[in-house]
Order: sequence, then structure tokens, then C-alpha cells
Amino acid sequence: MSGSVRVARLWDGKRSNRRTMLRSMAFFAIAAHGLAACGISEAPQGDPGRPGGRAVNRVDESRLNFYNWTDYIAPDTISSFQAATGIKLTYDNFSSNDEMEAKIASGAAGYDLVVPSDNFLRRFVRGGLVRELDRDLIPNLVNLERRFVEADYDPGNRHSVPWAWGTTGLAYSKTALGDRVTGFSAFDLAEAQGRGMVLDEARDALAIGLLALGHDPNTGDAGQIDDATRYLLNLKKKLGQISSDVIEPLTSGQMVLAQAFSGDAFQARRANPAIAYTIPREGGLSYVDLLCIPKDAPHALNAHRFIDHILRPDVGAALSNAVRYGSPNAAAKPFIDKDLLSDPLVYPSAEVLARLPFIKDLGREVEARYADAWTKVKTG
Repeated sequence: MSGSVRVARLWDGKRSNRRTMLRSMAFFAIAAHGLAACGISEAPQGDPGRPGGRAVNRVDESRLNFYNWTDYIAPDTISSFQAATGIKLTYDNFSSNDEMEAKIASGAAGYDLVVPSDNFLRRFVRGGLVRELDRDLIPNLVNLERRFVEADYDPGNRHSVPWAWGTTGLAYSKTALGDRVTGFSAFDLAEAQGRGMVLDEARDALAIGLLALGHDPNTGDAGQIDDATRYLLNLKKKLGQISSDVIEPLTSGQMVLAQAFSGDAFQARRANPAIAYTIPREGGLSYVDLLCIPKDAPHALNAHRFIDHILRPDVGAALSNAVRYGSPNAAAKPFIDKDLLSDPLVYPSAEVLARLPFIKDLGREVEARYADAWTKVKTG
């Protein structure tokens, strides 16, 4: 990496995360289609200062500040962007949506791009934390798969562009647990005692209890959330960690069972072939992580150029090949590893996807109920 790239890992003593580094204004109409098809990201033309919401750099410098999950970028994503644009990128990491939200809500973070999960995007929009995108500056939007353009969390990509998508299930050591991991009862296996972990994300972790008890993971019922809280408090006694960083604990053998995001599980498997991943018989979750521009971003124009860059077919494919998550970029498919495209755990069938709902935004009152429940689990 270039010396201009600053990589920060955020730790809380128990946590290491979810995803540690592995690794434009509009074109003239006659050129837009051709450039988008080949994925070339050019410097924007025209007057960036004219009224109408056009994105501008409030600070006149060739810089970009990017705040992303750990383990969630390709080795050459940053260097290729810097080479293509001359913009120097500062790269920091966070370990949970809550951590990132608090930093952005403070208004003093100075980040130009952040990557919230789909259920958090609605909160960010409601709270006025992110700006609308200037679609004219992102000609490579044409490369997105239709379902990521029509998604109900952000129809028409008004505030976001998908970074990657995946599922939440169970990663485990075949050496320690063999083929006995089929559902959440695996946390009861003798070999998993003190060597299991669940994600440090309220909705994801509480979904274990809700699914295990036969409830909807998007329920707003207070009694069912209480049931899940009690289930997690009991499960916590059997765990070794509550953390969103699963790759190193799994590959080192410190942990043998983990609720995990699919891409993390596949990265762990690449480092240690004894690691496997499964969708629990009770079900799991799907999610999309999204590139958004904070409302006070000092380099909003440069942020649009990065979004357009990541939507290039070659760049999008390199990202997917590195992080082992599903790509929302239809034009990238020919360049994605064939074994990744054909893996049903990365690209599940329609039948399996039916058991993997997205986390819904349930409104402030219910979301606060989940937050309180998770605080009880972590402090209980």
C-alpha cells in the first residue's frame, strides 16, 4: 500500500471484526454509455458549484477519507483508485454499525464515505446523516444488478450504492466439530464450550434466539424479544467471545464455532481449509452493505468518483474475489472467480434465500427495544 494510506484497527479488548486489512461529474451524453460499459472513471466535467445539489469538495484538495468494516476490501482497491484519479485515500476501520453511527452522528469525524448495513441506512436517512447522491457523477451505476436498484431499503439508489452482500450463518471447525453443525444446537456440543462466539450486533445476535424459538427475526413483539434475550443470556454462558471479528479466532483454532457473516467465513476457509460454513436449519439473515456519503463530507465530489470506480467491472470483481462476498455488480460477473459464482453458500438458491430475510428497520421504538435487550445480554 501507498504511504498515503492510513489503516487503523479499532479494538475494545475482546474484539478484533466483521470484515484487518487483507489486503466524475457526468460524462457527455454521447460518451457516458461507452465509458460506463468499459468501467472507465474520469474526472467530472462542468461546473460543480452550480445550484441543484451538485456534489462539491468543500475542502479543495485531492483527498478522500473512507471508513469501512475490517476485512472488507481488496488488496488493490485503494491503490487502483489512487492511480486512476490522483486522489490520496485515508482508510480507517470500524467493527460495528453502532460504532460507525456514533462517529458519524458526532458530526466531527471528517469521513467522506461510510459503509452501513441496509437496516441502518434508513436510520441514517431519517436522521439526516447522509446526503443524496448525484447520480450524474456515477455513470457506472448502469452496471448494478436490477434487484439492487429496486431494493426497498433505497429505491433507485437515492442515498446509497451497494458495496457487497451476503448471509449470516454458522462458521465452524470441521476438525473439532466434524459434520455435526446443522443449527444453533451446535453451541451445546462439548467441543464448543468456551470456544464459540456470536456477533457483536444486536439484531444479528438476537436473531439466534428468535430463530431458535421459532419467532420471526424481524418481530416487534416485546415478549418474543424478551424470550430471545433470555435465550442469549443462557447461550452466553457457553461462549468464549462476543465479537464481530471471527476470522483470526477461527483460523487460529482459538474458536471452533461462530455466528459469522458469510464472506468472513469464506476468508477464514481460504486461510484454513478446515473451516466450513452453513446456513442453520432454523434460518439466518441476508444483508447488503452500502456506500454512503455523510452529509458533512468534506470531499463529496471525490467520494462520488470512488463510488464510480468501485462499480467498474474489473474493480468490483477484484473486491468480490478478495472478500468472498456476493457482488451487486452484474458487469463484474465475467471477472469473478468461477468457484465463487457457483458456490451456493455465496449465491444461494431462491429456496434458501427465502429462509434468509433482510433485517427490517422496525422504527425507533422497536429498535430501541432491541438495543436495550442486547445491552442486557452483554452486561448480564
